[in-house]
Amino acid sequence: MTAVSVLYGNNVDPHSQRARLALTTAGVHCELREVDAAALPPAVARLPLLQLPNGKLIDDSFAIAHWACARRPELDLWPDIRVRQQSIENLVRIIDGPFAAALNGYRRATGARPQLIEGRDAQGWRFEAEIFLAQLEARLARMSYLVGDHETLADIAVLPFIQQFADLDRTWFDVSPYRQLRAWLMRYRDNANWQQASRPVTRWQAGAQPIYLIPANIRRASA
Repeated sequence: MTAVSVLYGNNVDPHSQRARLALTTAGVHCELREVDAAALPPAVARLPLLQLPNGKLIDDSFAIAHWACARRPELDLWPDIRVRQQSIENLVRIIDGPFAAALNGYRRATGARPQLIEGRDAQGWRFEAEIFLAQLEARLARMSYLVGDHETLADIAVLPFIQQFADLDRTWFDVSPYRQLRAWLMRYRDNANWQQASRPVTRWQAGAQPIYLIPANIRRASA
């Protein structure tokens, strides 16, 4: 048993960042254990993994985010309206599927030594990702956030992936036609919860001093 929840993750993994952002937004105080995705501890099958104080394990980033949001219903991060819930689920399905694949290809094809990945160069993978970017741009042209006029689990789930995509070629992204999407990202630039979720964390070692995710600007929820 642990006194607080423990989140195993890796800071360069957008799924881990999603979990961290949801937990800090919901005000859940938990221990962070930064691990190497290529050399996971024996008890960790995949990242991220949330270990609850009662021993229960949640090993899916969206499930972790949903669990965290459910602890603060007053924030309305998971709307009561089913059509909005379905909209969030659809966005997550796309970003965890085709967009994540395009992002991975784009990342591998971009760099000091450009290379073809599965027969496509960086521009080809970027074009694949832009199919989803155009959908987000259209949404944000109609509303302040991805599923309405306030932040929901959709924004929390999507943000780390779009941030990583934008950072791969910031020069291109800053002059791309996705003006509303850039404004949405800019809104999070100084967001205290996002800063907590994306800050580098020292690699965890058994017996080392614990590192905690400290929720910003809201009262802690019990973990």
